[in-house]
Amino acid sequence: MRQSLSLGVSCPTLSSALLAVLLAPGPAVAANDPEIAEMRSMLNQMKAEYERRIAHLESRLAEAERESARSVQESKRASQRADDAVNLVRAESRPMTAPSTDPVAPSPAAGSGGVLGALSSGSAFNPQIAVILDGNYYHDGIEGAGSALVGAAYQPSRLAPHTHGEEATGEHEAHSHGAGENGFNFREAELSFTATVDPYFDAALFVAIDGDGEWELEEGWFQTRGLPYGLRMKGGKLLSDFGYINKQHPHQWDFVDQNLPYLNLLGAHGLQDTGVQLTWLPPLPFYTLLGAELAQGDQERFGAVVDGDQRALLADNAGFLDGENEGPRLWTAFAKIAPDLPERHALQFGASYARNNQHQEVHSHTHAAPAHDAHAGDDHDHDHDEIVHNNALAGYADIWGIDLVYKYDGDGAEGHRDFKFQTEYLRSTKDLSIRSSPHPEALGASSDFTSDGLYAQAVYGFAPKWTAGLRYDIFGMTNEVSGGPTDQDFGSSDRWTLDLTWNLSEFSRLRAQYARNDILVEPGERERFDAFYLQFLVSMGSHGAHTF
Repeated sequence: MRQSLSLGVSCPTLSSALLAVLLAPGPAVAANDPEIAEMRSMLNQMKAEYERRIAHLESRLAEAERESARSVQESKRASQRADDAVNLVRAESRPMTAPSTDPVAPSPAAGSGGVLGALSSGSAFNPQIAVILDGNYYHDGIEGAGSALVGAAYQPSRLAPHTHGEEATGEHEAHSHGAGENGFNFREAELSFTATVDPYFDAALFVAIDGDGEWELEEGWFQTRGLPYGLRMKGGKLLSDFGYINKQHPHQWDFVDQNLPYLNLLGAHGLQDTGVQLTWLPPLPFYTLLGAELAQGDQERFGAVVDGDQRALLADNAGFLDGENEGPRLWTAFAKIAPDLPERHALQFGASYARNNQHQEVHSHTHAAPAHDAHAGDDHDHDHDEIVHNNALAGYADIWGIDLVYKYDGDGAEGHRDFKFQTEYLRSTKDLSIRSSPHPEALGASSDFTSDGLYAQAVYGFAPKWTAGLRYDIFGMTNEVSGGPTDQDFGSSDRWTLDLTWNLSEFSRLRAQYARNDILVEPGERERFDAFYLQFLVSMGSHGAHTF
């Protein structure tokens, strides 16, 4: 190569000299005929050498182009084989851990994160099927009542007369993810089907079967794949994207049970309803997801409607309370933002708002029974010589929240040195007026009921496959009634929770959890108790990856 470069530099000078000689006037040329002949011979040799080298370079270039084309084709085939291998691994993987903490994990087709965001056409006719078994051993110091009591903390806005006893721990309150009795409990078996239907839709179905064999449809929805401009629509029965933890199924939680604000403001199932969702992923330099939802409004806590049993408490005044309005009655709006951070770090901020246009409650209060009426009337309490009066209230409910999640992907094996911190604040306000009451003068009176709550938790991988978690949650920092004849402010409920989790494999998990609870059950009455869980989670089958 060095010789070729040297020849390439000297050739122009030599060629110019030869041409100058050949083109010189006749007398000068004629005097040197042998020299001219020699120069002509040299020039011809040089031209032949150049032509040979050019032909050689052209041949090498053509071969290089052919080799490049073969490499591209081989790369495509290797990529396809890799995709096939990934699909095979997904078909054998468990749903308990998300493979990435990147908040911009969704596939381009999906437009934003989702259970099916990473699915390919390989599963179009073979849906991913999974069964997750979730059971535990539970013990508290108040004869097993604690697991339901944490979801029945006192607040002035409540759905039915609140009694510390059988009603507080009855079937309605006890129907809670994680609630159970002292001893062994089987929380649920979750059966899921997820698939890419065609180039236009993904779909999913989640069914929960409890320990008594009763089943419930948790989610059943479709989701678009190819809407333009970063849009995506989802419809069916679904968990709302309100907040952060609301859309997670129980096996995704970092602790056995749900936090106090969610349990007491949204209920054990959170915001779960039938409707439609529209999200937009704008073309910004950092991840931003904006969304809105419109739903029927059938909720167990937020936007509940008085049922037949509760209406019976109102006697002849039930007619003043409207029946269930036509839907949709519930709408939400949310935004999620994830700034760009250095490698191994991920951060997401969220803000959410929801309104239910119809909310009803039954509140009870007692009066001392008159002496002459000591044995009259169905409302009479024979044990305490009191009369129970029930008021029906109706209006609308608002709730808003903010959330923050930070994740660090440690450099250790199997989750070692991974760290996750998350926190959410929820605040609920209900504007309600009395529609039915034994006291005619109270009809139409309006009050605002405000309750809020906060939880903060951290999980750290202190060894391969092992994590430790700490959570503090509080409900009722603001727990008041205002706008009525008198303003009242009640206390809060809180607890500390510590857990230790052993992720044995991609398919099984064992967890021990301890909590110290301080729960307000009535104004001036508290239950302080310790609670202990031993939980197992076992996954069978294929399940899509979880989102950030």
